Amino acid sequence: MPPGANPDVMSQEKPWLLLPVETKSREFHAKLLLGAMAAERGYSVVLGEQNAMVRQIDHLPRGLYVDKSVAATKTAHFRRLRQRGNKVAAWCEEGLVYRDRDAYLQQRVSLDSLAEVERFFCWGDVQRSDIAGKVSTGADKLVPTGNPRFDLLRPAYRDLFAAQTQALRERHGDFILINSNFARYNHFHGEDNLLAVQRQRGTVETEAQEAFLVAWRDFLGQMYHAFAAMLEPLSRAFPNHQIILRPHPSENHERWRGECDGLDNVSVVFEGNVVPWLLAAKVLIHNSCTTGLEGYLLDRPVIAYQPVRSEIYDSYLPNVVSHPAENLEALVQAVGDALEGGAVDGGADGRSAAANYYAAIEGAAACERVLEAIDGLDLSLPQPSGLSHQLGRLSGHLHIPARNLARRILRPAAAAYGRQKFPGLDLSEMRRELAGMQTASGRFGAVHVEPLAHQCYCLAV
Repeated sequence: MPPGANPDVMSQEKPWLLLPVETKSREFHAKLLLGAMAAERGYSVVLGEQNAMVRQIDHLPRGLYVDKSVAATKTAHFRRLRQRGNKVAAWCEEGLVYRDRDAYLQQRVSLDSLAEVERFFCWGDVQRSDIAGKVSTGADKLVPTGNPRFDLLRPAYRDLFAAQTQALRERHGDFILINSNFARYNHFHGEDNLLAVQRQRGTVETEAQEAFLVAWRDFLGQMYHAFAAMLEPLSRAFPNHQIILRPHPSENHERWRGECDGLDNVSVVFEGNVVPWLLAAKVLIHNSCTTGLEGYLLDRPVIAYQPVRSEIYDSYLPNVVSHPAENLEALVQAVGDALEGGAVDGGADGRSAAANYYAAIEGAAACERVLEAIDGLDLSLPQPSGLSHQLGRLSGHLHIPARNLARRILRPAAAAYGRQKFPGLDLSEMRRELAGMQTASGRFGAVHVEPLAHQCYCLAV
């Protein structure tokens, strides 16, 4: 067992939740918050890197595995989890902001995967209604809860990021933040990755479906180049402000760095959770990005730059909560207004849309709603025990790093992409971030963290 681990941790008679993290900057703090609330509620929790958790699943506690998707690629995975004595629940990280309902349901919601889950946690009534219209049975498992990511936007938890927010202000001064969301064109693995992935998943079956995806990629290509073209005019218009471009986790960040060459006050930075960046920025510029809604919920000035439009490929929600700017002149004016303290948002239409799409705008937090939905499940599952399971967890500290080393040598691009999405997680970081959550919220004082397996940690009281 790793140093400090409790060899009897899996023998405790509590229900277990398994919370895998794929994209650290987006998911980690939210799942840490959910795990801490669950521990307070009487659960034991495994939180860790998704791939490491899956590879060690035979040696981890049996519990409710909460996945981030119900796409067709998840069906076999869910069945393996169930065969090994686990139960499965899920939400969809892409289920709040999608550009076309039918395309979303086809590409992201598999009836076979949905059949394997005990609960599916919807962002709100719109997503629940859209999915319910696709299923013939099992609509009762669709629960509108919101998502733990957005609990971090509530005033009760914003202090969690106070130190990072202040550090960003000291480092960059009064800066303008640009969040890009063009991975379907500017993907880490190239512009054709969208089609290649969908073909591999079997979600492209007709010429019409392929034409839809190609047109989507090309639309985002226009948007990417329009955003790249706006950098120099913004740089000239606001020479005394830093302009930070934060790419989507799946994008080609080096390509963006090339777009910023020669612009002294423009830089590409991708690090940490987006919340402190939104809190520290004087204004956010985006297009069809979830961070537009996040900025809105944080009461930040938010601008949707819309130099090209599409009734099909624009995302309604993040744009409607934002102040629209259709050309460079309007964008520069809106940014200037925001820097002078003017109100920049979507007004009454934005507030109404946010409540319709997101369940936990007011009242109970999303974490609490998720746990209430889980409380009704029978999670009294037989647990693995014995020396073989302890040795299995120990062996993960050897074979997973060896596998990762081989991957860096044999598949360097895939390994680099994996590191971009999940750069690592150690015990000191787990304990530091939990301590920050305890200080910010005044809760979770009895929750502690122990190492359990490679890149996997136990939260319990």
